[in-house]
Amino acid sequence: MDTCNRSGRRTASYWRSLIGKMQARLSQSRTRLVPGRHLGHTVDIDRLICPLRYDLRVRIDFIRLLSQAWTLYETDLDQFLDRPEAKAYYVWFRDVACARFHPELTRDAPRLASAFVERVHDTARLWRSIQTNGYNPATPIRLRAGDPVRPVNGKIIQTTYYAGDGCHRMACLYVGGQTQLLPEQYEVQIQPNFRPLDNTSLLIRHLPLDATGYLRFISGFYCAGRELDTAEAIRSHVATSRPELLPELDTVFAFDLPSFSAQ
Repeated sequence: MDTCNRSGRRTASYWRSLIGKMQARLSQSRTRLVPGRHLGHTVDIDRLICPLRYDLRVRIDFIRLLSQAWTLYETDLDQFLDRPEAKAYYVWFRDVACARFHPELTRDAPRLASAFVERVHDTARLWRSIQTNGYNPATPIRLRAGDPVRPVNGKIIQTTYYAGDGCHRMACLYVGGQTQLLPEQYEVQIQPNFRPLDNTSLLIRHLPLDATGYLRFISGFYCAGRELDTAEAIRSHVATSRPELLPELDTVFAFDLPSFSAQ
């Protein structure tokens, strides 16, 4: 169909087509929110954790400490906070959470200490609530996805979903024995040119995390639960059992492993 009439002016059909194309482009550039019920499948929590979100591992370890040492938490908070899992949780709170969202706290030691204790109590209340009342699907965990997903620190991760908001709730579910998110427990925020967080690289620098601990964390996912402590052993296992993940693993190692030689 012609786009111009005899006078050379654009026709109505031309403008309708142009507006339709512009609206399609605009919809692609907007963030969309999709309920998990519409997607209809489960999401592996271990894949949300590894390799980019060691902070989720830290939170899981802390909540597991709460579950195992609840009496100590209630009766001797100082001794409870002296446990390694609690110290790692403090590092996450200071160097990841506060550094990103409340940097003013990192410059005020008394306020930071008070805020951390309140965070500990909030997490304890959340754990006890989920254990007592179950998970509340009215506030779904928000995952993130991208169209497209951009590499972060050179890491090219071949997955659809990334951890977003509600990580403490996800950690509570995991400690309670749930390894996958059910459709009614999550929603997905899809955004253009999405670059996921790489909190693993941050915590390598701030935690007392050595190369052996890091490699066991990585192998837990890439080697299907096996804890291997050398990069060569992990690469060999992945090359044999999950070769489709080997290029991804190499991009992860390329950025992370030099951090340990610099320690």
